[in-house]
This record gives sequence, C-alpha cells and structure tokens, in this order.
Amino acid sequence: RPTRTEHASRKQIPKPSPPATMLCTTTLVYAALIPAAIYAFSVVYPYLPVFSYRHVQDLDNTMKKFDAQFVDQKSAKNAAADKRREEYTKTTSTFYNLITDFYEYGWGESFHFAPRYEGEDFHASIRRYEHYVASQLGIQTPWNALPTEYEKMPRVLDVGCGIGGPMRSVAKFFKYRVRVTGINITGEHIVRAKRYNAREGIKNCDFIQGDFNKIPVKDATFDAIYDFEATLHSTDTLTTFKELYRVLKPGGRIVTAQYTLLDNYDEKNEEHVDIIRRVDNTNGCYCAGRKTEITTKALKKAGFKVLSYEDVFSKEAGSDIKFSEVFEGMRGGRFTGTRFGLWCTYAFCYIGESLRILPKGTAEVQNMLMGAAESFKQAGREKILTPGMLYVLEKPM
Repeated sequence: RPTRTEHASRKQIPKPSPPATMLCTTTLVYAALIPAAIYAFSVVYPYLPVFSYRHVQDLDNTMKKFDAQFVDQKSAKNAAADKRREEYTKTTSTFYNLITDFYEYGWGESFHFAPRYEGEDFHASIRRYEHYVASQLGIQTPWNALPTEYEKMPRVLDVGCGIGGPMRSVAKFFKYRVRVTGINITGEHIVRAKRYNAREGIKNCDFIQGDFNKIPVKDATFDAIYDFEATLHSTDTLTTFKELYRVLKPGGRIVTAQYTLLDNYDEKNEEHVDIIRRVDNTNGCYCAGRKTEITTKALKKAGFKVLSYEDVFSKEAGSDIKFSEVFEGMRGGRFTGTRFGLWCTYAFCYIGESLRILPKGTAEVQNMLMGAAESFKQAGREKILTPGMLYVLEKPM
C-alpha cells in the first residue's frame, strides 16, 4: 500500500510535453489551412446569392399578397386572372421587385432567353442575340457623329429595359452613336441600370419610368424600337402594339421577341392548359391564348408591315439548344438553372432565413422561380411555347 509521501510524489510528477516537432506540424497545418480557406471563400463569394431586398419592405408579406391576389389558382382561376389584368402595372412591378435579385444572380444582366449553338457559352449567346436584333433595326448610323453629339444620333426605344443589359449591348454594337431610351415600370430596375451604365461609362442612354401602353413622348419620336420579351406582360397586346406604332417614325423598324403558343398546343388538353397557367403564374405574364397567328394579326391590325417572323429557338432557325434546356442540365450552360443548382439556391435561402442573414420570404421567392423553371421545362418538352417568335416589323411611310 503506497504511503502518503508516495502519493504526493506522484502528484508532483509533471506531464510530458508534446514533442516540439508535433507543435511545429500543427502550427504549419493551421498556417496553411487558414489562408486556403480564405482564398476558397474569396473564389466562391462572387457566385453566392446576395439577396438584400433593400428595395422591398416586408418581403414575406409582399410575397404572400402577390400569391393571394395575383396568382391564378385552379380553384379561383377567373377571379385571380381578372384581378391581375385589372392591376397589370402593379402585378408586373411587384413581380420584378420580388425576383430581380434572383434573376441577376442566376441569369445575369439581360433578363431574356437566347438561341444557342453547340459549344456556345450561355452569356455569349445572350450578347450574340442582342447584336443580331440590333442589326435588324435598320438604323443608318451617323458614323461621323461623336459619341457626345446626341442631337445627331438616331433614337432607339428599349421596351421594358430591365436593368439595362440589352441597352448596354445595343449601345456598344452601334459604337455609342445611337441614343437609347429605356422604359420600365419598375423603379428599382432603372436605379440599377443607371448604376451599371455609370460603371461602364455609358452616357448615351436615358430612362422613362412608366407604362409602355402610355409612353410620355410625342408621336414619331423613335427611329427604331426593340423588345426582348417585355410585352409578354401586356394584358392587351393590340393596345400595346398601337402605342409602339404611335411613337415610331414612319419607315422605322421594331424588332420584338414574342411569347407565342405553337401548333402543338391543344387548348382541349388539360395538361397543356395547366402548363401555360403555371408559366403565367410564375412569370407575371399572359401567354394563355397567344397563338402565333393571333399575335401576327394584332401586329398587322396595329398598322405594322410584317417583314419577317420566325421561332428563333427552332432547329429550322439554326438553334441547336432548346430554350427550356437552360433548366434541364449542364448542357443548358447554367449550373444555377439545373435541378441541383435550383435546390442548392433554395437550401442557401432557407438556411440564410433561419440564421436571419436573409429576409424572411427569400426562400418562398426561390420556390416560385423553381416552379417557373419546371413549367418552362414542360412547355419545352411538349413543344407548346416559344419565348422567341421574333418579328421584324416596319411602320409604312
């Protein structure tokens, strides 16, 4: 049995220190990991969603109101559709206030589809499409005009200009020798467009916040007009086309990308009807009933001469990749549009809300856009809708 002295001596024996080599190794590991983690975060950070929603007060409540008042549910189809049509400017403005942060993160600065070739980058296809539309405007550019001589420049109207992606592309295509005016119902879009224009030093652009059915300019103001899928938010296309006709100079052209229902669409097929209902719900648009022949008839009735029209996403028009493939897989060119990418964004939003980093309602907005992606995929598979029935029109002299 150990004595008290032996117990005391045992307590006083110091524990062995870790070898100096072990301490050095641990220090080196931490010294390497910390910079590596910082570097990895710096690489990933630009691609993380940043949804501040400073421009929306009470995001969660705004989303719920939009869903309750404007989303066309099967159980209350007519009531919701009528409400949405009566307050179309409010519907469109609210919709874009809700989704703009997501569109910028997942799509870029141009909120439209574009036909693509095999091997072509998604953003390259967007710019090529914008330049192609610019080339069809029929503008005789005054190459002797300096980029600051605005009075010599042809005037071009950008219908539903968004945050200015197409505007900047068109301005560059014409070497800053046209004056581009963007009209948009959403004030936040114009704020961002001005900021991005200033960042790129683009000065030959101006803006009107307003309704494209009531453009506050004189008759025959613009030499040309273009529309990248903006008039899909019109509840009365004939009224919209007549207004665009009014502000266009005689002999001027308009190039407009219309959402139209294709020949495969069967209005007696409940699945087809439901797909288009969901496209309208999740995109704040009005595709139901817009067959190609109806759109063409409305354009002619407004006074335009139809020079050409084609579905730019068809194989016949040279597009290798269907518009809906941007939501199908990596062949679509956008990780954020894939099923896995969409769920990653949703998880980020859900966790961000839970940690109170993101405003409440962010995940619900992403959920709505996941529904939009699914409805577009189904419309593409069934070949019942195109977002790119591209019309080249002229106002007779």
